[in-house]
Amino acid sequence: MTRSPFSAARIDLPGARLVALEPASAARLAEAIVAIPPWSAMDYPADAMARFLAASGDGASRYLVEAGGGEAGAVSIRHPWLKGPYLELLALLPAFQRRGIGAGIVSWFEREASGLGARNLWVCASSFNDGALRFYQRHGFRPAATLPGLVADGSPAAAWSPVSPPGATSTKMTPPSIETCSPPLIS
Repeated sequence: MTRSPFSAARIDLPGARLVALEPASAARLAEAIVAIPPWSAMDYPADAMARFLAASGDGASRYLVEAGGGEAGAVSIRHPWLKGPYLELLALLPAFQRRGIGAGIVSWFEREASGLGARNLWVCASSFNDGALRFYQRHGFRPAATLPGLVADGSPAAAWSPVSPPGATSTKMTPPSIETCSPPLIS
């Protein structure tokens, strides 16, 4: 795991905990993640996801999400990235969705960014990933840029940032002039 403010070995959250993602868990978790949308809609290869989850030294911190005694999903955060951290992967398996775990992860992400004095927070969601779009919108994120074909040909993705930057009292945010996202690449 890359050393950053997001690289603690263990983070306790309401209903879940984040622990450093070990390469040994990557293949098993990758199989489960690519079986759910949006990855299943793109026929995303499990071996590519496993390589992404097991990677180190690339500027990202990756976590296994544990809940109820089991593997609930994975999180990857890239920091620094465009004057703030980028939540490049938030994948919760179906049995652990709609239980407040994702909300807890996003709240933790926002608190950590605020403590750093980050100007921006970033997530990226594909236009066909309705669940993610609704989730991020419920948590105060709004599209900051549209990126045609970023994740899948013919489907634009959007870089999302909160309406207010972390720790701000104003509800107005001026997005930076250049936005991009870098989801796991198939290689």
